[in-house]
Amino acid sequence: MKAIEVVLDVINGIPLSFHSSAGVFSKRKVDTGTRSLLENLVIPKEGLVADVGCGYGPIGIYVALSNPSLRVVMMDVDPNAVKLAKKNVEINGVNDRVEVIKSDVLSATDLKFDAIFSNPPLSKGVDFLRKFAKCAHEKLKDEGHVQLVVYRGEENVKKEFSQFFGNITVVKRVKGYSIILIKKT
Repeated sequence: MKAIEVVLDVINGIPLSFHSSAGVFSKRKVDTGTRSLLENLVIPKEGLVADVGCGYGPIGIYVALSNPSLRVVMMDVDPNAVKLAKKNVEINGVNDRVEVIKSDVLSATDLKFDAIFSNPPLSKGVDFLRKFAKCAHEKLKDEGHVQLVVYRGEENVKKEFSQFFGNITVVKRVKGYSIILIKKT
């Protein structure tokens, strides 16, 4: 059994508590990119949102705690991440509005989302971004948006997402990270 790490943080006044372990991204703390994304997140007033590549769950859980009117579907391809995210949903008391599923990008759901959030694994390369852009366009409601954070991958995101979306804005740049907002119009 993998040793459990406890991650405690407060972002925008919202206390967060997570269990983490070896094999998941940023197991000891909420990383700089995710923190920057959360500090600049455009959260819908109501509806359904997705956290793609959720890891142990900081983005999806933060969104659920920020707005009790939202339903959240968190997804990751890694079974360990899914298990941890499910546990963290319970720990943070949002299990009535948050579902965690095993999924490669958005392939395991037929739902349509008002917003899709992610700190995508750029180690998976441009092919992953291309697949993410295509799936996001298919699964996003009209007038919905994708918001993500990337470390030195801004140009690749713009290139791949511009094949499906016309409105791409860099909201902020912090220490090599870019917070990107992509709107479906």
